[in-house]
Amino acid sequence: MSVVDARPEPHRPGPAAGPDDRIVSPGGRRALDLLFRRGVLSQAEVTRALDLSQPTVARLIQGFERDGMVVLSRRTTERPGNPSVDVRLAPGFAYSFGAGLMGDLVSLNLMDFSGAVVGSRRAAMRSMGRAAVLDRLTAFHGELVAEHGIDPRRVVGLGVGVSGFFVGEGRRLDPPASLDDWGLSETAPIFEEALGLPVTVQNAAATAAIAESLFGVGRTCPDFAYLHLSNGFGGGIISGGRLFPGAHGNAGAFGGIWTAAGLGYPSLDRMLHLVGAAGGTFPSVEPMLAAVGVDTPGVEAWLAEAERAFTMLCAFLAHALDPAAIVIGGRLPPPIAGALAARIRIPAATERRMRPPPLPVVRTSEVPGDAASLGAAAMPLQATFLA
Repeated sequence: MSVVDARPEPHRPGPAAGPDDRIVSPGGRRALDLLFRRGVLSQAEVTRALDLSQPTVARLIQGFERDGMVVLSRRTTERPGNPSVDVRLAPGFAYSFGAGLMGDLVSLNLMDFSGAVVGSRRAAMRSMGRAAVLDRLTAFHGELVAEHGIDPRRVVGLGVGVSGFFVGEGRRLDPPASLDDWGLSETAPIFEEALGLPVTVQNAAATAAIAESLFGVGRTCPDFAYLHLSNGFGGGIISGGRLFPGAHGNAGAFGGIWTAAGLGYPSLDRMLHLVGAAGGTFPSVEPMLAAVGVDTPGVEAWLAEAERAFTMLCAFLAHALDPAAIVIGGRLPPPIAGALAARIRIPAATERRMRPPPLPVVRTSEVPGDAASLGAAAMPLQATFLA
């Protein structure tokens, strides 16, 4: 399985003015990507990790420092000789926004150049129509810019994760019923007109997988399948630390496997139904998730349904993709995700010579907060500066 560049080209409203004016070489992108993923590294560690010559890395880092992209600090050493230099990305050099649109939720993250979340907003929505969503995102954007004193010229773009699948016509998505007002539209120009930023649109499950690759399980595991539970269900495939998009951008649409195999559809909308049948009175998924736990009436019934569907799906993924891990993530509360992961036992293939093939470890997400908008916020920085 080969990995191609999964980053769609952003829709750009006009000439760039700010940090994205700087053209970064392929080697420079690799260095910035390493620092984005690893944080603080010595110049020697950067040299070893990139397998470049020391003079080449020194020139790159000197250029980055001159342009304000990195901060250097000297390590103290008790041994004679030149002290090592630590390198970190300069947080205020650039910023990006990431929006998430789920079935009943709008969220927005503001990320700095180092990958840290500067501020965030999140709201349950009665209507996910265009006007309501754009009004909320515009308000969130204005609040975050004012609250953190962000120079708009330092914002390189907006990434958007939208529930749905691509239909093979540009970046048109077919979303769930709650997002009908967005159906089959080229959404990037819509967001650009409202917020005045270059925009990149991706499936929300894929942006959540990107977040996991950068800030969660992917820090130690470069090859995994990500399962994204929300009002619906999807996922993403991370290979070699990168999103594998597939031919049409829909790699990771694992809910189709459930449907084709007749395994039911234990999404969070299904949990809402079962919790309601057990006496819960939540109006939508978002307020339910803030209140439920493993012992909430109706959750055990959902876990019983989900166990079979997820076990079979994980078996398919284990033998078809050979990932090192399968990560249960999305909006599912961590205690319930942990209870589900503990129930999944992937059946092994027929043994030969008493040596079955290795199976992936089923793990829960390590990304705090809203993974879909977090990964969406990383996309503009990746497209502009990173490998």
